[in-house]
Amino acid sequence: MATTKKVTQRLACDSFKQWIQGLDAFLFDCDGVLWRGAAPIEGAANMINLLRSLNKRVVFVTNNATNSRATYVKKLASQGITAVEADIVTSAWATAQYMKQHKIEGKVYIVGEAGLKTELELEGYKVSGLEHSDIKGLPHVPDIDMETKAVVCGLDRYFTYYKMAYATACVRQIPGCHFIGTNPDSTYPTDGAIIPGGGSLVHMLECSIGHPPEAVCGKPSQDLLQTIVATYKLDPSRTCMV
Repeated sequence: MATTKKVTQRLACDSFKQWIQGLDAFLFDCDGVLWRGAAPIEGAANMINLLRSLNKRVVFVTNNATNSRATYVKKLASQGITAVEADIVTSAWATAQYMKQHKIEGKVYIVGEAGLKTELELEGYKVSGLEHSDIKGLPHVPDIDMETKAVVCGLDRYFTYYKMAYATACVRQIPGCHFIGTNPDSTYPTDGAIIPGGGSLVHMLECSIGHPPEAVCGKPSQDLLQTIVATYKLDPSRTCMV
């Protein structure tokens, strides 16, 4: 099938003004858009300030589930960008919202980091999993908590075989235990290299569990889009994703 290539064009000043007047809100990705690793991307903070001066709603949307929204407030500040938690959407927060909307209650086991744990706990979930970061190999068959109602997997830079075994056992052995991914990203950009992303661990668990997650809550999930539109009362036709 033939494909049509679209050529990007640099807008003239008047065209840019006309385009931006037709928009009410801007959703900005963070990693690779506002910064790469610890290094800010030139001009990003100035653009945010310009949009705000034009009374545009700015929301920061990231698939990185390792940090809480509170941590992202500090990260943005370090890049010269002022924000509050209400300006930030992470895949960890989105996962917690998905679980609330689908009335998933009870204990949660995470393959993830502190930011994911924090966002789930803020919604009232009892979360475990971080305590297994130091267990090497498989010293014993995991003695799982049979009250676990969901396994949530995201980027985990302290991932261990034991965590994988525990999470797999929960979904396979506990009737009705949910399997949810925070985001589908196979890779993650840093200032020095491209490293494995949260989606690579989700796929690993999918293989051992035997079926895909019921939901992957980060971008480009339709559930996430609907949650953002509802939370910030946006008109999708007047919203730009960067």
